[in-house]
Amino acid sequence: MDGTTVESRLTAVAGTTLDCRVAGPADDADLRRLLRENPMGGWVSVSFEREPRYFTPLMPGEEHQAIIAREPKSGQAIGMCARKVRPAFIDGEVRPLGYIGELRVSESHRRRFRILRQGFETLRRDLHEPWRTPYYLTAIVSDNHAARRLLEADIPGKPTYRPFADCTTLAIRAGAYADEGCVSAEDGDVPEIAACLARNLGRYQFAPVWSEADLRAAPHAGGPGPRDFILYRRHGRLVGCIALWDQSAVRQAVIRGYDPRVGLLRPLINATGAWTGLPRLPQQGEALRQVYLAFAAVDDDDPEVLRALVAAGLTEARRRGMTLGIIGLADTNPMLPALHTAFKSRAYRSRLYLVHWDHGRAALDQLQDRIPYVEAGLL
Repeated sequence: MDGTTVESRLTAVAGTTLDCRVAGPADDADLRRLLRENPMGGWVSVSFEREPRYFTPLMPGEEHQAIIAREPKSGQAIGMCARKVRPAFIDGEVRPLGYIGELRVSESHRRRFRILRQGFETLRRDLHEPWRTPYYLTAIVSDNHAARRLLEADIPGKPTYRPFADCTTLAIRAGAYADEGCVSAEDGDVPEIAACLARNLGRYQFAPVWSEADLRAAPHAGGPGPRDFILYRRHGRLVGCIALWDQSAVRQAVIRGYDPRVGLLRPLINATGAWTGLPRLPQQGEALRQVYLAFAAVDDDDPEVLRALVAAGLTEARRRGMTLGIIGLADTNPMLPALHTAFKSRAYRSRLYLVHWDHGRAALDQLQDRIPYVEAGLL
């Protein structure tokens, strides 16, 4: 799950205006470098990278744009921010939903507020469509306190970050689990999968939309194909599904370091992993062999159905050579406690925010109170 790399003690710095503009193909290498060199902080430092190309969509119909900031004299790239738009269920209706992510500032410039101010102003001026995407969803790692203090503060020159919901991402060791009732999907199951996704995801706030056409096109755009789905049937009727989404060809999570205390204990933690059941802690520079347990849709939010689907997904993940299964749920999702109970996992907490300028406030105030849907592979 993506976060934000900024610091709280930023100051306005007088000087030449930065070169902030919409990024293009010529900026691809610098955008990838900024992601690689500015990992997410916390007890574990992780860089969410996009190799070998930055501008590669994760799903059909995704609009992916970015702002890049450069020092005017040297041309050095020192900051970036991504804007994405995808169809989503908002109050039960299909509408475009904006996402802000990949906010990165080079360590040498993190105390200069002008970078943040000019970057947001460029996004607002050149990319923002208030009539279409009046607000944006974003996620910040909960223990990134510096970023949260800064972005939640009422500071001129930046949009409002309104806390929306807390969510938990579980990293679970892949392995052999009891997966009774689950079967692998076939190509002919796509219409039934699309119907299951529509009736269940439509109940949540901000769930991504996956039509039958999207599901058929997904393998050509980095998404899972029909045979990546696992199904749960009851009396012949499909009542739940989940998919294995391997994003490693498009986006990678690379370990860049640990809190010193965790780093010292890492060999012991890994040595005892066989009997604790907890995922191993990879070494620095290692890309995680992870797969997202995505497209989770369960009739009536039945926790036992989701537990069985996750178990089957973890079993299949190991068969495919993966070491981790990743799934995210809002803390208010009634199925989350069942996953905590059924699986030993490492839990990563994040806070979802709705980001808006003044004209987006009214649209936010009209939102219905629904449980948010968290697709960890899209945040």
